[in-house]
Amino acid sequence: MRQIFFIMGIIFTGTTQLPAQTVKIATYNIFFLDEALTRERRANLQEVLQRLDADILAFQEIKNPAALRNILGDAYQIAMIDDAGEIQETALAARPPFRIDSLRYVFPGKYYDLEFPRGRDLLQVQVSGYGREFVFLVHHAKSRGGGRRATDGQREGAAKLMLNYIRTALAGKNVVLLGDFNDNPDDRSLNILEYGDSNAPGGIDSAEDAFLFNATENLLERDYCSYGYHEIYPGIASDTFTLTVPGARAENNKWRGNDSYNFETDVKIKAILFDQILLSMNLKPFVAAAGVFNHAAAIRGERSEVRFSRSRPQYLKRGSLASDHAPVWVVLELSGQP
Repeated sequence: MRQIFFIMGIIFTGTTQLPAQTVKIATYNIFFLDEALTRERRANLQEVLQRLDADILAFQEIKNPAALRNILGDAYQIAMIDDAGEIQETALAARPPFRIDSLRYVFPGKYYDLEFPRGRDLLQVQVSGYGREFVFLVHHAKSRGGGRRATDGQREGAAKLMLNYIRTALAGKNVVLLGDFNDNPDDRSLNILEYGDSNAPGGIDSAEDAFLFNATENLLERDYCSYGYHEIYPGIASDTFTLTVPGARAENNKWRGNDSYNFETDVKIKAILFDQILLSMNLKPFVAAAGVFNHAAAIRGERSEVRFSRSRPQYLKRGSLASDHAPVWVVLELSGQP
């Protein structure tokens, strides 16, 4: 049985005339987060979250609200629909002056299991603050496991469903779609959302975003990634790491639509920008900055090992690595009339 987990926080009343206000939004896939993490991993995760210092956080691969509260503390409200039988759920956290007003799944039920497998139903959370209302859609797309050609249709199908939903049900609202897309901004699933075109092809953009603005696409142009840094910097001793991975974008585009290769031996650069933040076009003028978290706490330590038995995860080893993903963030500078 699914239970809605929703902690009410401090109520904020906005005024009609607002000075410039800043909000930092982030998304973070935390590798199979449950309550039994090691002390070292918990310390790394808490350092990441403290340094990230985001006002609103989207999460993926969370087992239950208690696991998230264990690393977040009491500073944030948590919105999560908890299914005791699911271990890869999405969630959203917000701190004052923002508050969570409501939450729901957009595509629940088995009918949508192809596009949103393993209970990864799109989580919709209504958030208010600074005199504005926002709709956050937290997404965790089907992985590329099994090959891109075999799984592309699932991610593209999910993109088409989200496109139609945002266009019809959320028209005119302040929409933020964020999460782990398991594709980079050049891939077809993202182009469908950016152009608002179900028939959009994959490839580097040939025109400006017209439906959703991908605020993190410019990171790809500099070969920034969000997944795979832990393998590039084993045993890191410095406080930060370099985000640029030369050739990461070209490597992803090179193999699109071609499954006649061995991922382990043929793909030379495995780091990629999977985690992204897209906004409705009415929020584009407020985007002030975007980036990937690059403090060592995100990538230091030994990776946990998990195997699946009858679709249930079993930890073979609990490591200290916070996650195999690094958080991605966007800053909005809000001002003027709400």
